Amino acid sequence: MAQNSGKVMTYSSIMNNVWGPFAESDNKILRVNMANIRRKLEQNPAEPSYLFTEVGVGYRMLEDESILSKDKDERSPNP
Repeated sequence: MAQNSGKVMTYSSIMNNVWGPFAESDNKILRVNMANIRRKLEQNPAEPSYLFTEVGVGYRMLEDESILSKDKDERSPNP
């Protein structure tokens, strides 16, 4: 997803890239995995800032990676 940040990736293309050509057509496992990723990445997974759902199509990751780095630095504990 990071290589295609800012672009919508379809459910099938993500599943094919992650699980290969033998991935099942049901995207339920993908939705569960994306929810888990959101819980780890987002401050509020219910209102995503980095990983967006494009309903009926797939997912899109935030394009500006400098924002990701800045937010991550702000959330990390100070030594």
